[in-house]
Amino acid sequence: MTGRLLLLASLMALIAVLVEWRLLGREITSPATETARPGYYMKGIGLEDFGADGNLRLGLQAATADEDPVNGVVTLREVVVDYHVLAGQSWHLTSTEAHVPRGAHAVDFSGDVRMSGRVGDQPGLGELSTEHLMFDTASEHAETHDPVALAFGRHVMHATGMQADLKAGRLQLESEVHGLFNP
Repeated sequence: MTGRLLLLASLMALIAVLVEWRLLGREITSPATETARPGYYMKGIGLEDFGADGNLRLGLQAATADEDPVNGVVTLREVVVDYHVLAGQSWHLTSTEAHVPRGAHAVDFSGDVRMSGRVGDQPGLGELSTEHLMFDTASEHAETHDPVALAFGRHVMHATGMQADLKAGRLQLESEVHGLFNP
């Protein structure tokens, strides 16, 4: 009887070792590769930001918006921004795409960027065009290091790089400035 018990205990121990070895030795199989999905995807975006005085400060429209879940960057497509700085000063900006990093105040616009506006009671509308433009909503500053064209009526100036303080109504072309002003 003791022999049978010893044989049964040995057999149970062997089964336990085999089961444990089988479970621990097994590789964890990952499920089939999943396609990356955006953090969110929206169509027909309309956002408005109001200043401390209660007046509309910034209005944004975009055809679509989607978030990259890895880095949190939101990509907007077919973007239109109306920016109201001070009384009498407003800017209208359009671009093919815009990128907004998570928690950032800066927006990077790209693809056929056009910014037009009227400063105070100045006659005529000015229009700036470039391929890339960074706009910081906190400092109300826009800049690019790319080629730009600045047009006022019939007058056009070309440059490489631009800095603009939209609140102060000051725009500075950086380098390689070329223009022709016909009377």
